Amino acid sequence: MKKGHKLTEFIQAHWLWAYVVAILAIPGIVDGFMYLAIPTRPDLTAPTWLTFWGSYLGGAIGCMPALAALYDNREEARRQHEENEKSRRLAVMPVFDCRIRYISTEKAKKRYLKFFLIDYNGILQIGDFDDWLELNCYEHCHYMDLCNCGLGPALQAKLCFQDHRVDLFNLKNGYTSHYIFLFSSKYLLPSENERTIHMTVECQDIYGNHYEQDLLFKVSRSLSDADDLNFETVSIGTARLLGSSAN
Repeated sequence: MKKGHKLTEFIQAHWLWAYVVAILAIPGIVDGFMYLAIPTRPDLTAPTWLTFWGSYLGGAIGCMPALAALYDNREEARRQHEENEKSRRLAVMPVFDCRIRYISTEKAKKRYLKFFLIDYNGILQIGDFDDWLELNCYEHCHYMDLCNCGLGPALQAKLCFQDHRVDLFNLKNGYTSHYIFLFSSKYLLPSENERTIHMTVECQDIYGNHYEQDLLFKVSRSLSDADDLNFETVSIGTARLLGSSAN
């Protein structure tokens, strides 16, 4: 922060003391100028100058309380505006809850909205025909329940993993969407038995405010089948405001 900004903030926080200092300092400064040999018109005597400075400084100093009151009113209006904007935003903010279940593949196919996977390169993408063939080889699959438990709809929602995104589209508040989720066992190194994956959900509310929320899962190899992976929820983060529509 620049020194000028710090000085401005200090004066704003201690404006009353600054006002008192100004009242005491200005007469002393004027008195000091009276000792200087400043040429003036012959008819401008010392009493004339004292009358002028008395009127001038009295009016200038008298304006300071009015300016302080104006500044205080503007600050109060600004704080009230920010509180109103925050209340309005929180009233429609989407918030996600998420879990991954291990269910029958046939059952998952009946209710899913989209099928996506993380391949062996760690790229999140929409499943294609070959991925469907791989999925059909399993009796069970991972099924993601993503619930918008916030107070407003989540618009243009996206699931993100390592700079890769897939569209989830719009999710109404109170609505749970379902996705088939395939995680390639080749993504885990041979020496790894488990790894924590960090995913995020990005969206915006009806006012255009952008949000991000972290989803942390632990993926581990199955004890019975090394190619079969287990998921466990580590944490679901709180929604963070990335950008306001007012900016």
